[in-house]
Amino acid sequence: MSCMTFTLQAGGKEVPLTLEYERVFAIGYAGRNIEKTMEHIKELERDLGVPSPKKIPTIFQCGNYVLTQEKDLAFLGEKTCGEVEYVIVMKDGKIYIGLGSDHTDRELEAQSVPKAKQICPKPICPVLWDYEEMKDHWDDVDLNSWQTVDGREVPYQKGKLADILPVETILKELKDRVGDIDNCVIFSGTVPVLDGFRYGSNFRYEMVDEVLGRKLTSDYNVIVISEEER
Repeated sequence: MSCMTFTLQAGGKEVPLTLEYERVFAIGYAGRNIEKTMEHIKELERDLGVPSPKKIPTIFQCGNYVLTQEKDLAFLGEKTCGEVEYVIVMKDGKIYIGLGSDHTDRELEAQSVPKAKQICPKPICPVLWDYEEMKDHWDDVDLNSWQTVDGREVPYQKGKLADILPVETILKELKDRVGDIDNCVIFSGTVPVLDGFRYGSNFRYEMVDEVLGRKLTSDYNVIVISEEER
């Protein structure tokens, strides 16, 4: 069991929420449009040599230690990058929604997607929302990300929660395949990139709920560690 503290924004108030979580999962190939998802799978296989999954969506379990709220994160090699995702936080049977980045090693992904998911920290915004407050306008919520490349911040992803499988579908897949998922953290899968994979020095990501007039946002620095021995 691991522990992390969040701020819960609900009912117009902010209160601390301590989460004791048992497992962390990352969902892959979770696009709601199956045709576009299959195009993405073929693109990854063609451009990066990533093997096609046996089943979609895919479920990857990660070590609890990969979940982080740190701002300065070190990665081995230059070809790692983030992915903006909504995050399902299950606590005592209740669903909370957060914002995270499924940072992944793109070179290692060509050899083993599970290893690529496991080796990188998974940043998560320290603020959560109550799912019940947003479920009636879920599809209209925006997901965006930016990367700082060569000192300039550029748009990297732009989409909506409507682009990703809904909460209920992801939870059903998890329950059917892995069993009880209470007190777990689940990264949902992401929205498409705008112009291919980019590798920057900072990753900024946000989730915008225009209906309720609020936004979750966070960022982290990507510190590249040399692969050479010293």
